[in-house]
Amino acid sequence: MDFDQPITPDFNADEVDFFAELGALSSVQPASSNPLHNILLEEEEHEMPEVDPVLVAELLQVLAQHNIRQQSEDGFDALPENAQNIDLNSARVTLSDDEYRLSLLVELQGNQQIRPCVRVQHNAGDFDFVEENNIPSVWKPLYDLLENAFKQAIQSLKSSTYF
Repeated sequence: MDFDQPITPDFNADEVDFFAELGALSSVQPASSNPLHNILLEEEEHEMPEVDPVLVAELLQVLAQHNIRQQSEDGFDALPENAQNIDLNSARVTLSDDEYRLSLLVELQGNQQIRPCVRVQHNAGDFDFVEENNIPSVWKPLYDLLENAFKQAIQSLKSSTYF
């Protein structure tokens, strides 16, 4: 379109691609006569953008902390003998490669601290729990608390429209 030319009576605004005139990509794509090309274009439109794994870890942490607080309000009392305190507010999710870990800070007698954790492998959109072997029976309730909180957090995340 030449802006120096006067508008004539035969001018049709519907024939002007305003996006192209403004230097932007056209919002209307030309129709393709190849059906395979149309199918590929449709698939590209429906692909979800990849989500930052660090963001996923942060969201899982918030959701897990909420679930742990709820479970503790329902009466979690599974403190092993050698543990002085379990800091339920210390729950955090960390990311290492494709593995997310939910842990809590536990203060032991003698000013020692440990972070028992449950682990989840993230593979192609799926979260698979890593089986922990040889958990002492006195620590099993704490691991169950962590695992249930993590499962609920993952389920909440999966049910959102963005994941």
